[in-house]
Amino acid sequence: MSSVEGLLLAEGALVAGRIDCEGGLIAGLELAECSALAPGAPLVAPGLVDLHVHGFGGADPLTDLAGMARALARAGTTAFQPTLFPAAPQRLGAHCAGVHAAAAGLGEGAARVLGLHLEGPFVNPRRAGALPVEALAAPSPEGLRAILGPATDGGRGVRTVTLAPELPGAGELIGELARSGVRVSLGHSLATGSEARTAVAAGAAGVTHLYNAMGGVHHRNSGLANVALVEDVLSVEIIGDLVHVGPEALDLALRARGPRGLCLVSDALRGAGTGCDVFHWHGRDHEIRDGAAYYPARGDGEPARLAGSALSQLEMVRRLVARGVVGVEDALTMASEAPARALGLEDDLGRLRIGGRADLLLLDAADLALREVWIGGEPLAAPRG
Repeated sequence: MSSVEGLLLAEGALVAGRIDCEGGLIAGLELAECSALAPGAPLVAPGLVDLHVHGFGGADPLTDLAGMARALARAGTTAFQPTLFPAAPQRLGAHCAGVHAAAAGLGEGAARVLGLHLEGPFVNPRRAGALPVEALAAPSPEGLRAILGPATDGGRGVRTVTLAPELPGAGELIGELARSGVRVSLGHSLATGSEARTAVAAGAAGVTHLYNAMGGVHHRNSGLANVALVEDVLSVEIIGDLVHVGPEALDLALRARGPRGLCLVSDALRGAGTGCDVFHWHGRDHEIRDGAAYYPARGDGEPARLAGSALSQLEMVRRLVARGVVGVEDALTMASEAPARALGLEDDLGRLRIGGRADLLLLDAADLALREVWIGGEPLAAPRG
């Protein structure tokens, strides 16, 4: 049995206590007076859960899922949905099968794969953002079958699909995905409020990176962002680098949905966590500035364009707290419990509770610097700060 004492993030509040771990699970949890803590005791939080991450540490799901999972674990994200860019349905189905197979053999010291997240291809080309427009597809049952594979194939590990509900045929796919146990997240969309609510009634359960690649909040012409802020059944992603979403918009979302309804995601790309300023991926150069990745300006007049994030979830937590946008408890809850809850895994992940997985972060209480990462009650060596 292994144990740790410190300030525990318990049910959204920081309280002094002790955690005992055995058999990979939290076997005991005792609360105590803060005065009983030793000087320099750590802040203990659940391992972070990332619903939306394309790559990290120089690795990505298609080329090195194990390397990506190990790099994420060292950075404090202990469970994640590898997120795939769109491709033609038959090709995307092959990608899913390969990543699903790779997820079965990650080994020790790796973040846990919670299923795949497909960001497309059934999204609106007018809100493609950094997604390749030429890889998008119109919603169709045939396209969905090509992606998920035969009924005996377990859906090739797909857990979440981002789609635009306003596209012709999207409603049928939402119902089919919901019946198949695949979570539907609305995004890359120009849906009206009415179209978004119809999708919710059909079974949609999430919203992909709120504010980004969708119409903005409007006081008269309601759209997807409006519905995301008020519909409690939706678990809403938000990118926390303060580049994709400004402080005021993030504060609005937090006030509307609370920390348990707002999931902090990295939307990180392959170059995140490497320390590099430039990386090449998917045939294009990317420049990293202020924690975000951009397609650089081109000579044909195309300006630099936001492509994704270059921060881990924990780096985003620290940035939000340091800049006074979100308090420590809420920021950590948004990065752990909220995404676990979005997947229906809150009894197993993202919370400090008896019987839950002993995936823990030990942080400096003063600045949230990462001291240790525990997976299954065992510390990893040399965590990334």
